[in-house]
Amino acid sequence: MQKNSIKNITLKRFIQIFSIGIIATTLLIFLGYRQLFKNTTEDKALDIANLVIAGLTSHMKANIMDKRTYFLDEIKKLNNVNSIHIIRSNSINKQFGAHVNKPVSLSSTPNYEWNDIKGSVKATVPYLADSEGTLNCLSCHHVNKGDVLGSIEIDIDINTYQRTILQYSYILLIILSLFALMITFNMFNFMEKYIATPLSKIVIEGRQAYEFHNAIDSKHYTTKEFEEVAENINDFNRDVLAKEKKLQEKNDELKKLNDEIELTLKDTMMAMGEIEEIRSHDTKNHTLRVTKLSAIIAKEYGLNEKEIKLIELTSPLHDIGKIGIGDEILLKPGKLTNEEFEIMETHATLGYKVLQHSQREVLKVAATIAYSHHEKYDGTGYPQGLKGEDIPLYARIVAIVDVLDALLSKRIYKEKWSQEKVKNLLLEERSKHFDPILVDIVIKNLPQYAKIIKDLES
Repeated sequence: MQKNSIKNITLKRFIQIFSIGIIATTLLIFLGYRQLFKNTTEDKALDIANLVIAGLTSHMKANIMDKRTYFLDEIKKLNNVNSIHIIRSNSINKQFGAHVNKPVSLSSTPNYEWNDIKGSVKATVPYLADSEGTLNCLSCHHVNKGDVLGSIEIDIDINTYQRTILQYSYILLIILSLFALMITFNMFNFMEKYIATPLSKIVIEGRQAYEFHNAIDSKHYTTKEFEEVAENINDFNRDVLAKEKKLQEKNDELKKLNDEIELTLKDTMMAMGEIEEIRSHDTKNHTLRVTKLSAIIAKEYGLNEKEIKLIELTSPLHDIGKIGIGDEILLKPGKLTNEEFEIMETHATLGYKVLQHSQREVLKVAATIAYSHHEKYDGTGYPQGLKGEDIPLYARIVAIVDVLDALLSKRIYKEKWSQEKVKNLLLEERSKHFDPILVDIVIKNLPQYAKIIKDLES
């Protein structure tokens, strides 16, 4: 799963927090505007009510109450008022006769009913009996001071005010959004300049410092944190490089020791293989030739480097069992009798018995080769009578190399064969004595192999 960068994570978190802040700020300002609007509207309703009360009193004193409708209409036009109703108290109705048939709120405090959907507010403002100043209600009305004489019911249109508040809210929201975009852009640039770019740079320089064994120049980083990181990388690289140097020295020593051990093992195996060769005066360098050709053919066959090295180490011991064969048979110049040949055949088993007890891979493979290099592909070989792929591959390779060297070398009992004669024999014994794939490899490279045998005869 692909992970987000620090820049993207920080940017997303900042946008979330700032978005919440914008919404909260807009809401608070909107509520503040609304409360201010409510207070202003209520004050306006009180002012209109007081104006109506003063006007009605003036009309009453001037005895022109029949003209009050014009007065009220003018007030409505000037103040965005839908309607004005004057409601008298029961005491006034009793004194002057009923004016309107509507119940009167006896509350002595103003009441406001807001209807935001219709865009209006209904204000009911009571007017109370007062005896102070030039307006002495008690002189005309049979009431006590402070009694509710009636109320002014005003229905004010607030649509214009609501639209104004919404417009201001939209403007404020746009301003805050632009402010947020500006801050986001600056934050993006800030993170790019002081975090993302230095971080990428210090990673690249850290890798190069390790690769080329030099130090990062921490002074060109503009922030203290990255300067400290650069210095820490330098310290870390120095420690790592010092340890790598020591490790390389140890590895060189170990490789030298391994090479020495491997060379010693190879020489030991070769020396063991030559023990029998010393007894057979006519097979000089046979072990060396078998070793070299086995490795070459193994490579042609497609074995890996480890397997090639393994057959190179173990093939010298293929005839180690001949040390148990008497000189009268081993050194006999003529053809062996059946009884003598049966004794000669035991060298495969003797070699296996010498090597079989080791748990080391090299000696286990050497034991397998010694035991099986006289098996034949068609199952007529000895000592086990193995057939085809049941014969271990290493043994199949040594088997054809052993015969190839015998045919192309001079022995007590025979002369060296020509390459053509060897080729014909290999074709005849293909899939009989020898693995057919190995026969094809040997025939293909026969001139090269013959030259190697010739070069190593003396």
